[in-house]
Amino acid sequence: MPADHSNPDVGTVTLELGMLPAGDPDSRIGALLVNPGGPGGDMNSFLDYRAGLSDRLLERFDVVGWNPRGVMGSVAHGCGEEAEHLMLLDPIPDNDEEEAALDEAAREMAEACLDGLGENVHLIGTDQTVADMDHIRQALGEEQISYIGFSYGSLLGLLYAEQFGPNARAVVIDGVVDPALDYEELSVAQIKGFARVIQDLFDACREDPGCPIPGDPAEAYDRLTEQVEGAPLLDADGNVVLGPAEVLLSLVVTAYAPDVWTFFHQGLASALEGDGEMLQRLAGFYLESTDSGSFISIGCTDAGRISRAELDRLIQRLGDEAGDFGRSSAVSARPCLYWADTDPLPFGPINAPGASSVLVVGNRGDNATPYEWAVAVAEVLETGVLLTYNGQGHTSYGRHPCVDQVVDDYLIDLILPPNDVECG
Repeated sequence: MPADHSNPDVGTVTLELGMLPAGDPDSRIGALLVNPGGPGGDMNSFLDYRAGLSDRLLERFDVVGWNPRGVMGSVAHGCGEEAEHLMLLDPIPDNDEEEAALDEAAREMAEACLDGLGENVHLIGTDQTVADMDHIRQALGEEQISYIGFSYGSLLGLLYAEQFGPNARAVVIDGVVDPALDYEELSVAQIKGFARVIQDLFDACREDPGCPIPGDPAEAYDRLTEQVEGAPLLDADGNVVLGPAEVLLSLVVTAYAPDVWTFFHQGLASALEGDGEMLQRLAGFYLESTDSGSFISIGCTDAGRISRAELDRLIQRLGDEAGDFGRSSAVSARPCLYWADTDPLPFGPINAPGASSVLVVGNRGDNATPYEWAVAVAEVLETGVLLTYNGQGHTSYGRHPCVDQVVDDYLIDLILPPNDVECG
């Protein structure tokens, strides 16, 4: 059965918006809404990066970004410090004391978020954000809008095409989330994608005679994790430079971007010799680029409060798929134990019969949104076309001229390939 997303309670909130006006006003097509993903990606930094769009698109569209509910100043959550504290604890508890520390940090984070949100906790779900997209269209005075969304932003695009299809001129979703999967199935499928890319990351070192990691890289990573759990690397003032959480986060962020794999290899080799600065920098980049408070607040609101039995089952399944790395990824689910009673986001296939067309972009080497999700979504959509990139990294646009050409031609001229197409 399709998911029922009708008539969400959107309440009254104030959103932060930004715009990059069309470079050539005389050839302006209209408004192009953009979302960088997350949930929690900041609209301001995304627009500073010109939303990663080509000059062709920037010339022809007013590019409009907004901070969805629960992100930055749009219905702020106020629990960023507590979220970062949780993320920096040892994510793989070995005893009751470490387990209790994780639970206490998760409880404190949830309470801080809920205190900051107040009654708005019921108004930061993904369905409400999709309704906001059409309010933005109306405020702009546009009969139709175009849209491109990445990662979590793909879910916004799918739901907009489902609920407001006639108002969507063109929809591109890149790095696709499959709405047919519930929270647990999404988590397990995603960890498979991460494990696959991490295997590629270690294989790249094994196949490179110049890789600086001594011995097998996967074994070296496990050795470092065990080493810093007992004796974290410290700076001259006794502050932690590298502990288990930093090692994990450095690996997570590296899985998103193959162009930093060699940096990670060097950082791992250096850390084994007592210098954790390079891996600390990678971990810091992850924390700075990801608003964990937004990510967890919106995730728990969409998923609904979970029970201890559900969390234990999730940890077990993640561990079965990806060992300690899989189990560690359940940290972000722990605050959902202490969350408010919210209406979970319905899950189910989306066919968007009212939308004129949806371009679905999938990357075979994607870690966070496995390629299989793009295939499944394109098959269900009534007017979906699948664009496959045979590459690596999270999302595809901006990574290959062929991908950019297909996406730009569609957004500008509404030209789609007659059949599914591959690039790279």
